[in-house]
Amino acid sequence: MITRRNATLKLIWTAIASSMLVLPLLVSASSAQPRGGRDSRGRHGGDHPRALLRELGLTEEQREEMDALADPSSRETFERATQMRNALNEAVENGEDESAIRQYAYELGMAEGDAAVARARTHAQVMQILTDEQREKYRALKAERKQKMEERKQRFEERRSQRRERNPDSF
Repeated sequence: MITRRNATLKLIWTAIASSMLVLPLLVSASSAQPRGGRDSRGRHGGDHPRALLRELGLTEEQREEMDALADPSSRETFERATQMRNALNEAVENGEDESAIRQYAYELGMAEGDAAVARARTHAQVMQILTDEQREKYRALKAERKQKMEERKQRFEERRSQRRERNPDSF
């Protein structure tokens, strides 16, 4: 028998899991470092899409075209998604009722969807600006970074597994 408390707990965990599943929508595909982060030598870069574009040898004209792509509404879309995520988290933490949590989760999903569409639109416009050779190099760089990320994930999982074997009672 499912009690009201169990149903509420299930809903809360579903909302939390759902919000965690949409996180990849906020991160560019195959990003290995935080956006705007610095590497061990204090340099900016990482796998932010702009870092990839820097490696393509863009012409001044291409840079100007890409700068013109900056859409203020995209920033608002991402900020809205962040606000919705925060509101959902607060609702869960404050123990709000199921309908309020569902509403926040729905609004977060809509905001995440809008952000994904904005990213896809910008990505398509960027690809149009690049030459065929630059597009090919971009794809190769993304594939290389994706492979490196998979290798890092595998090493992390191996280390985690070793720690669990050494101390099975740990969290």
